[in-house]
Order: sequence, then C-alpha cells, then structure tokens
Amino acid sequence: MSTVVSASRQLDEAGDQLSATAEFASEVFAVVDLLEREHGLRRALSDTSSEAKARQGLVDAIFASKISTDCKGLLDATTRCQWRSPAALTGALERQGVRAVLRAAQQEDRLETVADELFHISRLVHGQSSLQVAIGDSNRGLSDRQQLLSTLIGDQVDNDTLILARRAVASSSGTFEQVIDGYVDIAAELAKRKRVIVTTARALTDIQRAEMVKQLERITGNPIELSEIVDPAVLGGALIDLGDEVIDSTVAHRLDQARRELG
Repeated sequence: MSTVVSASRQLDEAGDQLSATAEFASEVFAVVDLLEREHGLRRALSDTSSEAKARQGLVDAIFASKISTDCKGLLDATTRCQWRSPAALTGALERQGVRAVLRAAQQEDRLETVADELFHISRLVHGQSSLQVAIGDSNRGLSDRQQLLSTLIGDQVDNDTLILARRAVASSSGTFEQVIDGYVDIAAELAKRKRVIVTTARALTDIQRAEMVKQLERITGNPIELSEIVDPAVLGGALIDLGDEVIDSTVAHRLDQARRELG
C-alpha cells in the first residue's frame, strides 16, 4: 500500500500534466472547501477499503458536469491513490492548488519573486501580534480577514502572491505564517532547490550572501534558495535553518552558552 507521502507525490505527477493557471487553482480550492464541509463525502473519497472503481463512480456522479476537464482529471487521479486519512486527501488537493499557482508563476519566470514576496509577508505578519490576531480570528468573517490582508499588500505584490496569501488566511492547517512558509517550501521544490532560512543581526551584503550560498551548496550538495531574516537580537553571527538541521553560530547563542557554563 502506498504511504500518504507517495500518494501526495503521485498527485504531484498527475497535477504536473494539468493546467497551471489561477483559474484551475481556484477550482481545486473550491473542491477542497466542499470536501472540508461535507465530511461524509470526504471520507468516502478517501476510503481505501473501497475499490478505486467505486470511488471513481462517486467522483463521476458528483463532479462530472460541474468542474473543468482538468479539475475532474485531478479528482480522478485521487481515486488511484491510497490515502491514510480524509485529511491527507484534502491536504494533497490543497497542495495541487498551490502548486498550480506557483507553476504558473514559474512558467512566466516569476517564481522567485512570488516566493520572496510570500516569505516577506510571513515575516510582516509574524512581527505584528495585532495583525496575527486579526488574520487568525475565526470569529471574524473570512472575507473580512482576507480583505484586511489585501488592503495591506494588494498593490505591492504580484497577483499570484496575493492569491496564495488570501488562500493562506482561509487555511485551517496551521497559523498563517506556517501555511505561507509551506508555500515557500513548495516553491523551492519546484525550483529544485533546498530552502535555507538564515537569521543575522544585519542584512547580508551581496558578497556575504554569495559566499554563504556557495558554502551551503557545498555542504548540502544542493542548489540553495536562501530566505533571509534580520533580527538584531542575535547580535552577530548567523542562525542557519536547513530544515532538518539548525546551525547556530550567533553571538547571542555563544553568550547564552557561556552563561550556562559559568553557572
């Protein structure tokens, strides 16, 4: 039986053969929202104890005349996957909507721009607790929360960035910042790069950035997508988050170690 990871990757392969447009992504997101509301339908479509043919029949009966050929093709592909849970199915479909927007940006050579803008939006929200609360307030209408974000960034970012930022507001899979960071990770995957987050007390110079990327590519053996955070609290040095490993050479960390050693 396929694991949820391989099922999600199977859907990546299917999605790569389909549209890379905002319209396709919007359809996929609408299907995800429907499945999130209709728990019985979501369970039925993800129930791998039933035959794929039965799940395909359900997709045909409910969606065939209501969605585009490409969106129907994506749902058809889900019936050939083995899902660990209903949430795994909707999570993988959500991923395809995000990938469609990012693939569209990639085709127009805007993927790096969109990823960079998303990262900076994440940091903007992270740095303002009142904005975090406003965007994440489930007692406030979704459209109001999305409009708040649009008002803040709408005329300053690429349209694909805005589409994904608004979608992140609607997500229930984590905080806004966590969801956005997941989008940036997907962008790095599409670019076939390893994403690394580096935190320094001052912005890196072009020479420092180039040298850091060179060294990180040597260490990891992969092309690097560098996301930068400036935080004066680290005092100096760098905190390098490789995803599966963190290298902390900051002055703040060394001072903390010295304090602990001195008791």
